Parts: sequence; C-alpha cells; structure tokens
Amino acid sequence: MILMENFSELQLDILFKLWRNRCFRRNATLQVDNVVKGAPSHLIGKMREETEELIRKGIVIKIPHRHGDKVFINPEYKFDIERALKKFHPFL
Repeated sequence: MILMENFSELQLDILFKLWRNRCFRRNATLQVDNVVKGAPSHLIGKMREETEELIRKGIVIKIPHRHGDKVFINPEYKFDIERALKKFHPFL
C-alpha cells in the first residue's frame, strides 16, 4: 500500500488524467506530452518533473516508444490510487 498523503496536487492531477483515460495496461497508454497537455504553460515543466517522480516511485510505468515515451498506471496500485483520487475528486 502506498501513502497517498505524500502526493502533491500536480501528481494527483497527472494520475487523474491517466485514470480518466483508462491507462492501466501496456496497450492503454498516453504519451508524456499528452499527459501535460492542457496544463497552464507555467506548470508544464513542473508537471513533467512530477511525472518523472511518479515513474521513479514505480506508481507510473514508462514505455519507450519511437514517437516518445508512453506512460500508464501500475496496475498494482490501481485501487490505492482510486481511493486517493476519490478523496481529491469526490465525483468519482
């Protein structure tokens, strides 16, 4: 079980975007560029750093691809992430 209290708001936003797009398997992925797309321009660099932090923690898995790295949620943490996202986004 991972401690969701340690997540920043930007990390929860990243996880929510992956959750919303159902990125739980190798075949269902988003490019890193698409994860940060739609964020305010002053936060894009920070969101890339936060994405790399989630990859280092093993919560998000990165797959190299010829058009850019793709990411998805580690299925082991699916229910823990769902619990944390429901606290942050009660409409889930």
